[in-house]
Amino acid sequence: MTLKLSKGSAEFTSKVIDYLNGLVELDQEAMQELIDHRVDCNKQLADHPTCRVKAEPDCDYGVGMLGVLNGLFGIDPDSWGPIAAVFEDDGTLLRFVCTPEIKKE
Repeated sequence: MTLKLSKGSAEFTSKVIDYLNGLVELDQEAMQELIDHRVDCNKQLADHPTCRVKAEPDCDYGVGMLGVLNGLFGIDPDSWGPIAAVFEDDGTLLRFVCTPEIKKE
């Protein structure tokens, strides 16, 4: 199953981003661990058309919470999901934003 981004999904995506940011406010450390954590996955998941999976140095493929969420919402023509995490220079999770905000920078 694959999903595609549509203008109608923007409102729901915004609500999910607000929800995630609320969780960051409640417990930044827990959300940091969740967003940083990856688990090994197989090539079939890595080849999924929307789930974002990356090659990890210590395994073939790794998938995390944000990759799964972005897979649910679909990808844009550049293969970006609609939700991005923003980090400090030291790697500290600050917040979540709509990906187009990141792509403009």
